[in-house]
Amino acid sequence: MCGIAGVVAWDDSYRAGRQTLEAMSAAMAHRGPDGRGIHLSDDEGVHVALAHRRLAIIDPDPRADQPLSDSAGRVIVFNGEIYNFQDLRRQLDQARASPSWRTHSDTEVLLAAYGHWGRRCVERLNGMFAFAIWDRRDRTLFLARDRMGQKPLYYAIKRLDGGEVAAIAFASEIAPLRRIGWIDSILDLRQLTHYLRLGYTAADSSIYSGIAKLPPAHRMLIGERHVEGPERYFDPNAAESPARADDRAVRDRVIAAVRGQLVADVPVGCFLSGGIDSSIVAAAMRASVGADQQVLTFSIGFDDPRYDETAYAAEVARHLGTTHRQFMVRPDAAADLPRLAAVYGEPFADSSALPTHYLSRQTRQFVKVALSGDGGDELFGGYDRYRAMQWSGRIPRWLRSALAHAPWRWLPGTHPKSRLARLKRMLKTLDAPPETRYAGYLSIFDSAQLEALMDSPAPFADPVAAAFLDAVARGGDEVAAAMAADRVSYLPEDLLTKVDRASMLHGLEVRSPFMDHELVRFAAMIPSSQLLAGGGKAPLRRAFAPILPRSVFTRKKMGFAVPIGRWFQTDLRAFLRETLGAADSFASGHFRRPAIERLIDEHETGVADHSQRLYALLMLELWHRWDRGPAWDMAT
Repeated sequence: MCGIAGVVAWDDSYRAGRQTLEAMSAAMAHRGPDGRGIHLSDDEGVHVALAHRRLAIIDPDPRADQPLSDSAGRVIVFNGEIYNFQDLRRQLDQARASPSWRTHSDTEVLLAAYGHWGRRCVERLNGMFAFAIWDRRDRTLFLARDRMGQKPLYYAIKRLDGGEVAAIAFASEIAPLRRIGWIDSILDLRQLTHYLRLGYTAADSSIYSGIAKLPPAHRMLIGERHVEGPERYFDPNAAESPARADDRAVRDRVIAAVRGQLVADVPVGCFLSGGIDSSIVAAAMRASVGADQQVLTFSIGFDDPRYDETAYAAEVARHLGTTHRQFMVRPDAAADLPRLAAVYGEPFADSSALPTHYLSRQTRQFVKVALSGDGGDELFGGYDRYRAMQWSGRIPRWLRSALAHAPWRWLPGTHPKSRLARLKRMLKTLDAPPETRYAGYLSIFDSAQLEALMDSPAPFADPVAAAFLDAVARGGDEVAAAMAADRVSYLPEDLLTKVDRASMLHGLEVRSPFMDHELVRFAAMIPSSQLLAGGGKAPLRRAFAPILPRSVFTRKKMGFAVPIGRWFQTDLRAFLRETLGAADSFASGHFRRPAIERLIDEHETGVADHSQRLYALLMLELWHRWDRGPAWDMAT
């Protein structure tokens, strides 16, 4: 688990010297506090500069430090964990394709796997990863990213007038790439619209026109005269024919995924909220270790009871016999949000990044690795919006139209967690096509709101609606299509992005067993009717009911959040107004001032809950402040 960065230049004009490489490394120091390394070489006219920051989890011996090279002239920088590396090492030994092993690390196994299987090595990996391998023999750079998008990888390519590749730069985060002078850092207006609609930029892009993301489950090969890819090597929605999952099969699959992710040479803990997903991961962890081994669990709480789950977490911890620590946090959002804006490197609008930041900061005092329950909702049908799609799909079209045009706006209730607020969100899009209806559930600013905010929003190609329609074309029903859309959009671009940056800011590795690709494929085969029977996550409920308290499955879902809406009316009221209203603000140059004032006024007076929209605008503003510098190092 680390941070990686580098520049490969086929044209000498774009080479990166030691000073630049060290600056790139320093910009991601938080990702790897245990060590750093660089590689500089000129391989037959190609300049190679690679940087690595290490968080030592597997084989902490200095011999496993990176960049790591082999006898054939390949050099690797690798971020992540390969959970099945011991099995791959045995396969390489049997094929007589292994080197004289110098380490006990997964990094050396990964480098040998590429040497033996080439670019198809990624199809054999079970883990979360982003890595780059320079191959001196054919003068190419190979980049790859894990199947579900747990580990990030940004890149920028510089081409000459004839189309030849002059250079490529890559990094785990955007900040290191901002040290490269030739990278185009102009705002991409299409991605600004994308961000305002969904709260994050597209899977293959960033807020900067010259910086792209390698999407999840993609690989690419870059040479001087060719770029192969990005090429997709895994589809989380390509399931076999639907099959009913019995309780034992579900329990065994989940426990196997958790057990596989316990590989480490340092203590491993577990986030525990007391909800279904984290409780199941903790229970599976308890079942995977010896009775005499500790299971370490961690939770945080707040003073608002609507967001505090510590009592539920403590109950599960007692039931499982874990060594449990809970932290009561007094948030200082005005101080913490600028630091989060910096570590994301582009605007990011999920306010649950704040509690993830707090929990990671406290947990890191005790362990370097923690398991989480992220992904359980997307795999097993845990969100209310899936049930809304199921319910709305059963309503006759004439009635949907009547309900959609009823005066639902006058229903009481503005708090986002209230049932009436959720009902209003559903009614608002009830008459729309199903793909538009579902995309509307995830939208922050809709088209009308964007038109009120901006003079001419850039065209928006909604990835949620596109993935929804793709799933329907494959034969999925509306609920299955909604879950399929989440697995390729909301899950990697929001949830997993949130967890990676907020945890790695504190040098904490977070593993998500529900993202095990075999478990993902298994869950995709379960019919949505079976998943949603009895209120959602039916297979998980039945499989783990015998080993968890009944309250885990009967209490209302809370979600992992903070009362950001209330803070905008109280503690953060002045901060929000001053930040958005500054004369040199991003908003002053791109948005209509009356529209922003209206959002703030309606929220403060309780006329409407605009917490998501205001948070999105605030994080856009804080990113803009970071982008203008010189505060590039606020994340380190």
